Amino acid sequence: MENNTLISYELEEMRAQLGMLKDKLEKQTIINETHIRNSMKSKMSDINKTVTGTIIAGVFALCYSTWFFYWQDFSLAFVIATFVMLAVCLGITIAQRVILGKMDFSQGNLVETAEKLSKIKKHYQDWYKIAIPMIIIWFGWMMYEMISIHGMESPMAIGFCCGATIGGILGGIIGMRINRKVARKATEILDQISELQQGI
Repeated sequence: MENNTLISYELEEMRAQLGMLKDKLEKQTIINETHIRNSMKSKMSDINKTVTGTIIAGVFALCYSTWFFYWQDFSLAFVIATFVMLAVCLGITIAQRVILGKMDFSQGNLVETAEKLSKIKKHYQDWYKIAIPMIIIWFGWMMYEMISIHGMESPMAIGFCCGATIGGILGGIIGMRINRKVARKATEILDQISELQQGI
């Protein structure tokens, strides 16, 4: 009888310990999930700041370029083409910022979030395929316009072409770094979403 009581007591104690261990594991899982979600929110905040900075720069470029090229007597076709190009790029970036701003890493559906983020990441990765040919054509056109107005030997044309070339190279480097940063942060977030979906 005493043996049965002792066995029963030990079983109850084991059940209690298992229950405590289960509670501890559940709390640890919640802590891990909360930590991962907070980390994702931090990375998304970095992406949003980067994209917002791009939008501000885009608004300035749109206004200044339109005014400058018109003031320099560039052809109306070039001024309009430049305006449309910058406006479309700016519009796409604003649309992406709106999508990013609606992503909820606290309680949101991570499957939908991952799908949206994957599309934005792909856009930034594929940006070079469209942007580089477009910029080369636009840049060549701009040089042609300046030389047509002021002449090949004009100090104004020479100074402008040299400055535009240096500015274009620096702008391209900055643009590539921004794109890589956004794509890298998006990849990190997608990896963390994958961790959560696997039960971490």
